[in-house]
Amino acid sequence: MNKQHIVNIKESLLFLSICRHTLHEMFDNKELKEFIKNEASNYQIINLIVNNIIPVEKYNIREEKKQWEIFQRIICENSKLFVDIGPINEAVSGDQGKYAEKLYDDMKSKMKVLKSAANKGKNAEAKTASENPNAPLDKIAVGATAGATASVIKFAAAKAYKDYIVNAVQNCNGKPDKVSCLKHYKDRALGLRIEKLRSGISTCNKAKNPEACKQSLQNQLNKLQSKSDSLRNK
Repeated sequence: MNKQHIVNIKESLLFLSICRHTLHEMFDNKELKEFIKNEASNYQIINLIVNNIIPVEKYNIREEKKQWEIFQRIICENSKLFVDIGPINEAVSGDQGKYAEKLYDDMKSKMKVLKSAANKGKNAEAKTASENPNAPLDKIAVGATAGATASVIKFAAAKAYKDYIVNAVQNCNGKPDKVSCLKHYKDRALGLRIEKLRSGISTCNKAKNPEACKQSLQNQLNKLQSKSDSLRNK
């Protein structure tokens, strides 16, 4: 990341919340799980993702930037999905742990945000991302931590889902049965997210701990498949 790099706070928080959730489910120790979910700073989370180490100090802006640079090398810096993802100055933005977790849990209620994004003309960019289900999954560096590999795959899947819904909002505006239209697109978007997760499982073989990475993806796949089945039965 160079000096001209502009961090998208919402996208960065979304990615960090996915990292936080992924790490939370990977550890068995209750105290560590609680720390990761509610207390760890974003600096500590990115360190855990990149190095599998939690630094003692909670904030270090300079070192946090270095860890993000390492992360960019992990994904080989080829993914457009990550060009505006980076460090957040938590000293200014406050406690991000609970907010990031809430952002992840509230994914299903993001329609207003997505509609706003659509109104700003992002649908063309979104369509490009949605129609390329394998990028950036095949460009993750060999030897990355299971947490990093799983989080990158989950983020790509979540972005594809969100971008597809952005298009849905725009396409369904003005339709006689907007609710039915949105439901149709939501089901297809969920299918795309599931497809991206499934296609990413083989990428876990590049991780230091392939089985932990695969299990993390499978856990999310099971939840999303259950959600998809429920939507179709309504």
